Amino acid sequence: MKIRSQLVQLIIFMVFIPFACMLIFPVYQYISSPQRHLLKGYKEIRALGNIDFTDKDWSVLEQQIKTIPPNVQALVYYNSMVLISTMPEIKAGREMSPSDILELINTTSNMYDYQIQSPERGHPQKAFSSSIRHPPKYLVLSRMKMLDHRKHNFKDLYTVAFLTLLIFESICIAVLINLSRTIASSITLLEHSTMKIANGEIYNAIETPKKRYNSNEITSLTKNLEKIRITIKDDQERRSKFLMGVSHDLRTPIALIKGYTEAITDGVIGDKDSISKSLSIIHSKADQLETMINDLINYVKLNNTEWKQSLEYISLYPILKEFADSSVNTATIYNRNITAEINIDPEFKISMDKNLFNRAMENLFSNALRYTNDNDSISIKAKEESDRITLSIADTGIGIAEKDFENIYEIFYRGTNSRRESGMGIGLSVVKTIIDVHDWKIDVKSKLNEGTEFIITIPK
Repeated sequence: MKIRSQLVQLIIFMVFIPFACMLIFPVYQYISSPQRHLLKGYKEIRALGNIDFTDKDWSVLEQQIKTIPPNVQALVYYNSMVLISTMPEIKAGREMSPSDILELINTTSNMYDYQIQSPERGHPQKAFSSSIRHPPKYLVLSRMKMLDHRKHNFKDLYTVAFLTLLIFESICIAVLINLSRTIASSITLLEHSTMKIANGEIYNAIETPKKRYNSNEITSLTKNLEKIRITIKDDQERRSKFLMGVSHDLRTPIALIKGYTEAITDGVIGDKDSISKSLSIIHSKADQLETMINDLINYVKLNNTEWKQSLEYISLYPILKEFADSSVNTATIYNRNITAEINIDPEFKISMDKNLFNRAMENLFSNALRYTNDNDSISIKAKEESDRITLSIADTGIGIAEKDFENIYEIFYRGTNSRRESGMGIGLSVVKTIIDVHDWKIDVKSKLNEGTEFIITIPK
């Protein structure tokens, strides 16, 4: 849960619970009120329908019950029977004569103040003897302790208020403790993670929260830090592999140049023809070395995103048409059978770097030439669909072994069937990088000794 959400919960608790406390007091009074029980008994008795009361009698009785204070005990007396009672010693349904009620009043008069109500107007409230001489339909007898009832009532309210506030404080403290623990553990986790990165421990995974409810903004930083660690690790591995590949591939021409120059210097090669041949080899290897260095420089430049600022919307058709015409001429010289089909809208434009695009296509075509033999076929196709442009360069050459599929785009990687050819293993890596930085997609289909097809998908 986010820290902000936890703080919102805490604020809600702090605002809501005081309001809840204010509501608890009237609710408590209502629940503990004898009046509530009197009204409930009144409704049950009226529902029976076996008492000789008119609607007016019932209405008067209900109003009398409602006027009884919450802290007052009362009973309703009718025809020598207690209909409703909140007095603990007298149960509803008990038969009592008027003299029994007088005796109750006399024996408890030192503890309670009594009041008698009847439906007839002008009936004396405390003259039960006259009620006996002229008995009304019913009597409502109520009593209140002579002691200060308010003190006892307030004491109960104070108890309820104290318990409510105690619960409120406990909830707030629990939320604060949980929030503090979450923030502290998240910061500690982030501190340990940053220390690992700072100390160069990039090969050990950073610990991240395993439980969803322990996640927050700080732990999200830890997850992002883990992604950074993986990126740094991958970059370092690529850098190491790059340096190893450069060292390995540059060593061969340098060794040959060094060997021939030493032979000439030491007089091992002395005649004019041998020296001329040796110098020719040295020149050839120097050219090869220069080409390798240029390839490496260009590859490094691809990883610099500043070139993206030079992207522009260009019509794709003229570029592909020019590339296809040039490829047809080249393939004819190399004795390859080639076909080219460019079926796209001449007005269609796309954001790209023209030079990089041409380089990617030239690399794929060069591979097709290199890994095919005389009279093999090469096809170049461009097809437009509703949401994409599909480019493909296919050949009927030696193909790619299935075990090499996963690694063909890695720099310096040379597949099983490519080791007989010269090169550094940079070509396909350059193609993949160019396609990726344009946010396009490249796929390969190949069968050993049957041929290879590279497919570039350009979203519209």
